[in-house]
Formats: sequence, structure tokens, C-alpha cells
Amino acid sequence: MSVFKNLVGQRINGIFLGNDSWALLIRTIDGKFHRYDTQNDCCNSVWFNHLNGVTILGEGNSFDLLRGAVVTGVEDKGWGENRSDEQGYEVVQDGFWTIKTDRGYIDIEVRNSHNGYYGGSVKHIEDFDVSAVENLRQVTEDF
Repeated sequence: MSVFKNLVGQRINGIFLGNDSWALLIRTIDGKFHRYDTQNDCCNSVWFNHLNGVTILGEGNSFDLLRGAVVTGVEDKGWGENRSDEQGYEVVQDGFWTIKTDRGYIDIEVRNSHNGYYGGSVKHIEDFDVSAVENLRQVTEDF
């Protein structure tokens, strides 16, 4: 079962990143935020690395395709194989999810850099204060 399953049936109104890209928040049209945090440990770092399909959320454009789109399904595509990293970590691994809507798709990539012994994960956070999320910024284009 996908960590994003609670979005099914919800209408999207915005996507946000915070806490140094360790937190992804999805706002619905009723103003509710769904928060997903990467799970880090002493010897690994996990963050939201790429989002594709959010460019069409836009910023207030009445022709935005995904603004108000209904989430029709979510797909957990799993974690890829460990691979070597030239940027200081011993191992890098990527995890992928797709949020399907009635108007398009949002693809999410999470990256886990670690010493070869730690797996990455994403967890849905139920009770939280939006104002406590540091450096919260809206995502208005793919990255």
C-alpha cells in the first residue's frame, strides 16, 4: 500500500517543500495539508529530489490543469538498486511514486544517500503544525 494512499479522492490545490526538502506537503482545495517526511538516520540522508508534472499547477492561473484535480490513484514504484556515488556517499538509491489525477500525473523521486546499510523511506505525518515546517516554499515548476 502506498504512503500516498490517503490522497485518493482529494482535490489538489498546491505542493510545498520544507525542512531542507525532507518534507513534502500537499494542500487540498479545502485548505488541508497532507505531510510526508523522509526518514533519515545517523548514516543516511533522504530527501525529495525530483517532482515532475507540477508545472501545470501554476500560480493562480485559471487554466492550470491540475489545480483542483481529483487524485484517482497512487502508485508506489519502489526503490531502485544501490549504486555508487561520486559525491562523497558510498551508495545512492532512488525511490519513485506516481500520484494519478483526473487531469495528469505527478511523479515523485526520493533520493537516499547512505553508507550501504540504511534504506530510505517516506512516512505520512498525521498531526502537525504547518507553521513549524521550516523554509516552506510552494513548488510551481518541475525540478
